[in-house]
Amino acid sequence: MPWVILIKIKVELPHLTSKKKEKPMDNTFVDQFSKNIKFNYTCFDRVIIRGYIRSFFSIGYIVIFLRSLGFSKPPNGVMRIVTDQLNTHISKQAAKYDIPIFWWPAVDGGTDGAKLQYVQKHYANGFQGKGNFVFCILGDKEPVQTMAARELTSKNGKKFHRLFKCRKPVKQYYIYFHD
Repeated sequence: MPWVILIKIKVELPHLTSKKKEKPMDNTFVDQFSKNIKFNYTCFDRVIIRGYIRSFFSIGYIVIFLRSLGFSKPPNGVMRIVTDQLNTHISKQAAKYDIPIFWWPAVDGGTDGAKLQYVQKHYANGFQGKGNFVFCILGDKEPVQTMAARELTSKNGKKFHRLFKCRKPVKQYYIYFHD
């Protein structure tokens, strides 16, 4: 049965991070599921995070996450850089391992399990190999609950950043593999 999971991702922002060293974040996902993880990773897709690490969707945790990356303020530009690096990483890894990436609305665009049915029909049913194998990556844009940063000015004229929860369309990758 294919699972939706994101392969290894490393976020590197050396030109934007501060020199201040902070202790690494606690990773409750690894602690909880370490017996089932048979590969290295540094970040999981929101599908996995939403399922197991609920605190990641609180504003306070996003601030802690960004501070662990070395940022003192949460501007939208930082989130865009991290997102662009994720998209580039997925594209490079797919090209390196000859994994097809399909834009879901152009392929089928169905809902209610249509992605899984598509992968099952076109890849999984005919798979004769053994072990781990990535079938394909389906890209889609879906509305999700996310965060946006805004720069505000106080009554005293001091500028500060604030995170707000919002709902907006976000590009997502569904990576299907045989485990």
